[in-house]
Amino acid sequence: MLPLRQSPGKNIMKISFIGVGVMGGGMCMNLIRKGLSVRAIARREEHLTAFREAGAEISTRNGTAADSDVIFLCLPDGNSVNQVLLGETGLLSRLPKGRIIIDCSTIGYLEARDLAGLCAARGVAYLDAPISGHQSKAADGTLTIMVGGDRAVFERVKPLLDIVGSTILYMGESGSGQLTKIINNCVLNICTAAFCELMPLGVKLGLPAEELGKVLMTASGASNASRMLIPKILKGDFTYGFSLDRAYKDMAHMAEVTTRFKVPLPTLSGTMQTYQLALRHGDGDFYKGAMIRFYEDLLGVECREKGKL
Repeated sequence: MLPLRQSPGKNIMKISFIGVGVMGGGMCMNLIRKGLSVRAIARREEHLTAFREAGAEISTRNGTAADSDVIFLCLPDGNSVNQVLLGETGLLSRLPKGRIIIDCSTIGYLEARDLAGLCAARGVAYLDAPISGHQSKAADGTLTIMVGGDRAVFERVKPLLDIVGSTILYMGESGSGQLTKIINNCVLNICTAAFCELMPLGVKLGLPAEELGKVLMTASGASNASRMLIPKILKGDFTYGFSLDRAYKDMAHMAEVTTRFKVPLPTLSGTMQTYQLALRHGDGDFYKGAMIRFYEDLLGVECREKGKL
């Protein structure tokens, strides 16, 4: 395994972390706190103050990562990853053989496979390692990380992943990490769409919203999605977490997969339509539970606890 610290007199492993925002910031800080040699990279220097104060090197230029043994990416989408690695001043063309890229961004399954191939052609190892968990889990190092790529490379960098996550899973060849996350998120979306469609119908026909919500959180129809989201819906709180607009990329990525491999998924297709209805309804800036707002308006009801109407 790749040692986290080298003995005195030997070279110390150098890490660069590109993308130190909502999720990447906590991950990067956990690496710094372990006493590792870390460079935090962001476009604006004012976003790097906390990392400098914590003892990290900082930079506003992605190209400075070329001297690092391991490069973490935690970027918003595939376009951002492609720009950093393959753009006009792309990092990949500057990397010597033997470097390792750990991409914690959420991008498409097919996109991750393509990037892995491009990296391999230059002698650079690429792991797709998307993360699951909220900002608090990034901060306390308890993320779930799903990894695709060469198993031997995964084993070398697992000590680093153990610092930023508590559940580290090797899923298979390149793209497997992204495919796993997309499937997980689509299951969450399906569960969410189900109660967002059915709760307003129940309330329209006279069922009390709070009691119906309790049933959907505790009875046989309960899910992690219902337990997490229904309390927020009942309070009318839709402003936390990733927006519907940003999260829609998971549905789009899965649509690419089903098209490429010609696999019909009718339940997922129906959920995608519910997502699209919510986006067309103007709820793109809110979290997943905001899917319910379209059906509330359609039926002229609100699914809120007493005093929250």
